[in-house]
Amino acid sequence: MRRLRNDLPYTFRPPIWRSWFRPIGLWANRRILDRKYRISKLEEEGFELIHELVERGDAVILAPNHADHADPHVMLEMGGRCRLPLHFMAAREVFEISDRAAWALQSMGVFSVDRDGPDMSAIKTAMNLLQNGKPLVMYPEGEIYHHHERLDPLHEGVASILLKVASKLPEGKRAWLVPVGMRFRHDPSVEATFPERLSRLEDRIGWTPKPSMSVNDRILRLGSGILSLKETEFLGEAGSGPLQDRLTTLCEKLLEEVEGKHGSDPRATTPPERVRAQRYRIRKRLLDEKEPPSEQQRMELFDDLDRVFAALQAHSYIGDYLLENPTLDRHGETVMKLEEDLFDFPEYPTTRIAHVIAGEPLNVSQMLAEGELPAKGGAGVLTATLEERLNQILAKI
Repeated sequence: MRRLRNDLPYTFRPPIWRSWFRPIGLWANRRILDRKYRISKLEEEGFELIHELVERGDAVILAPNHADHADPHVMLEMGGRCRLPLHFMAAREVFEISDRAAWALQSMGVFSVDRDGPDMSAIKTAMNLLQNGKPLVMYPEGEIYHHHERLDPLHEGVASILLKVASKLPEGKRAWLVPVGMRFRHDPSVEATFPERLSRLEDRIGWTPKPSMSVNDRILRLGSGILSLKETEFLGEAGSGPLQDRLTTLCEKLLEEVEGKHGSDPRATTPPERVRAQRYRIRKRLLDEKEPPSEQQRMELFDDLDRVFAALQAHSYIGDYLLENPTLDRHGETVMKLEEDLFDFPEYPTTRIAHVIAGEPLNVSQMLAEGELPAKGGAGVLTATLEERLNQILAKI
């Protein structure tokens, strides 16, 4: 999870499909999967049916869980393997890394979305693509949380867009929502990397490394220590009690503090929704041209961005995830998550296998026609169904 501490005005980046560039992009993507994300093997299942739906010109959204930075690269590889002209909706921040990267992304059918505000350009682009039979990949979790076996609550945006498209399709065309489960398994050799990586993390916060402790105890001790630092930074003192209670308390107090300054959005109920609402309000104030903030006010606004970022970090850690089942993969995921939070990006020191399963497509057009989805409030019902299907897939990967 990366810090979003900027005041750049948002510029929508549309997809600009360049057929001549696609083979180059797919080749480069495979190298990224191999060299950066260490994906040695990609096992897939269920994509044959998706190809058939796309060939018919139906509207298809693929909705994967989002647990790793390699996720979109895996899906792009799947598009190349299965001859699917996949388009992607991606966070605006990936386009702001460099103009060259933005050009390459747009050439491969990727377009931007401002997750913190009503981005009508992104919504209209998504709908146009779907109505023209172009399959679209959208991540309903929105953020990368690094816990592959648990979903975070899904946003309703994916369902909402597809329902709008379903009502506009011509006779004979249908709208489909495809749950896609993704899981990354580490090579057993990753276990040998934990002691040194945990020592670097302990050293990063000023602790003397404890290589004699078990990996599990070191991870939990380190997590509690980092949480104490964050509690002291923002609340003035370290908390006590169960880890999950402390994480929830930190998240809630930080959000309440920022909402007390900038107001709250009654439609935002989950922590991620509340964070996005606050980022939108804060950035809007930072970019106010009629009454630009003073330098002191700018500093305070950036501090509030840091608070909501810390709140989202606290929300993203599941206190019992490692305790419930301390497997090699959960150890690996948690160490990577800690590395990202302390060093800005995780390590991928050993090879991994990516498992991707496309579940049975949900015939949204038929669900609407038969009354399974109500005319109003259908996005909530469809999102709940998607969440159930994704959980079923993750349970069997």
